[in-house]
Amino acid sequence: MTATEQGRIFYVDDCAGNDSFSGLSEKEAWLSLERVNAEVFRPGDTIRLKKGGEWHGMLAPKGSGAPYAPVILESFGEGAMPAIHGDGSYAAILLEGVSFWIVRGIRVTNRAQERAVRQGICICASPLGITRDIVVEGCEISDVTGENRRNRDVYQSMYWNSGIYVTIPGRSCNENRLHNIVIANNYIHDVLTSGIRVNQQEDFINDIHHTHVVVRGNRIERTGSDGIIVANCISPLIDGNTCIDAGALGSLEDTRLIAGIWVCATSNALIQRNEVAGTSLFENDGTAFDTDWGTAGDTVFQYNYTHGNKGGFWLDCMGINRNRDCGRTILRYNISINDERCLVQDDYGLPAEIYGNLFLNTKEGPAICCHKEGESHHFTENIFHFAKSPRDGWQKSSFHKNWYSGGTELPGQDSQAMTDLPFSLEELTEHVPESREACGGYWNRLAALVETKASVN
Repeated sequence: MTATEQGRIFYVDDCAGNDSFSGLSEKEAWLSLERVNAEVFRPGDTIRLKKGGEWHGMLAPKGSGAPYAPVILESFGEGAMPAIHGDGSYAAILLEGVSFWIVRGIRVTNRAQERAVRQGICICASPLGITRDIVVEGCEISDVTGENRRNRDVYQSMYWNSGIYVTIPGRSCNENRLHNIVIANNYIHDVLTSGIRVNQQEDFINDIHHTHVVVRGNRIERTGSDGIIVANCISPLIDGNTCIDAGALGSLEDTRLIAGIWVCATSNALIQRNEVAGTSLFENDGTAFDTDWGTAGDTVFQYNYTHGNKGGFWLDCMGINRNRDCGRTILRYNISINDERCLVQDDYGLPAEIYGNLFLNTKEGPAICCHKEGESHHFTENIFHFAKSPRDGWQKSSFHKNWYSGGTELPGQDSQAMTDLPFSLEELTEHVPESREACGGYWNRLAALVETKASVN
């Protein structure tokens, strides 16, 4: 028997394994997911899938770990990541009602003939109590034939599935919620669903209870709908992700409205150091970022890099299903290059403080605000470099001590407008940064420019 001080180590081998074996050594490895699903795991246990192996069906393990003794699902041997193909199951990996788990280094697909609500990896909390301390890291999720249609019945539309889906049945509350959930360094691509989704089953309700939720360092490419959506969380952190071509597998008829990274029913969300590019525009939206319904406190977008998003930079939906504790959105120290259509979509009458950003467009003069005039949006100490003047003029947003260059006229409402730029944009206009990692120096320069940040924070 192979064991550690913390728990047992189980091996699973898709070729040489046998479900009648103990599973407790490489030579005594189990064969199937069914055998893994039959075991009740204990604190400190480890399940190791053989690299290069492939399994079909849903892995739905039972049993929880404990503080400092999680149950770990990982790989052993040499070769490619072990793969679990859901083959149309609800999820390829389902962690339902368990706590203290780590899933790392597993490849997942979930192909089917027809679209339906379907996940790659799903964390589903227990409806009672606090489901906690779950990490999904270093996994690859692709080819999830999920749902990317918006106008479907409740629980059956695109908002109830994702490449990695984190949820709780019914409604969350202080006693029944998720805590300490980390989704980190995964590669999610070519899925009909969104990339990553955190929520509760009952949607469009301002329940804000999940705590310590972190979405960090993930790469998302070519989704059927949105990139990342986080809801029902207190102070979530969305940090260092890359989201490319969200909505590329969607359509005007089916998908209609998406954004790259957005939050709803959250309080004091922090979205930083992300790169969002190429988000599709269907009926509307199509922006890199979105502060959506039910948000409370201050939602902050900072040190992000956006480029080529078809609907623009930021969507203002703060007033939808308005939360009485809604404060404002702060957008600061971001770099937006050739985002199309507009800087901001919509205005619901709640304040947005937009300062220390670089808005660079070498192709056009985008609108400042689509659908509304933008009276609630306050631009301070930003750099605007447009090929032409804004499409609809500077509209009714307020402007104070901004820099302007390129082919744009100055807004009459900025009495302290400046044309002598604080640093050269030549490198950025000729060579778009290849990644967010190349933006660090510029982010720091933008932050250093801002004189009013102490009063706005």
